Amino acid sequence: MDQMRSKSSLTSNITTLYREVNGRVRYYKIKTYLTLFGEYLLIREWGGVDNKKATGQKQSYFLTLDDLQAAIEKIITLKNKKGYAN
Repeated sequence: MDQMRSKSSLTSNITTLYREVNGRVRYYKIKTYLTLFGEYLLIREWGGVDNKKATGQKQSYFLTLDDLQAAIEKIITLKNKKGYAN
């Protein structure tokens, strides 16, 4: 039952990191979703805050919640090193 709750609580989750580069604010958004097939979808989106559309986007699928969480931690660690913060 606990595993079912952890899956349902991850139906949608969004984390946004920001940094300033040459007077412009940049963002890096991490979105997670549980798919209909029980996989975990990780969408990474980045760009400038003043732009209407994202500059780039990547999607990755994970079979387990542990793999997804490890990937998110790695991404956040790398982005923190580049100056991004919540």
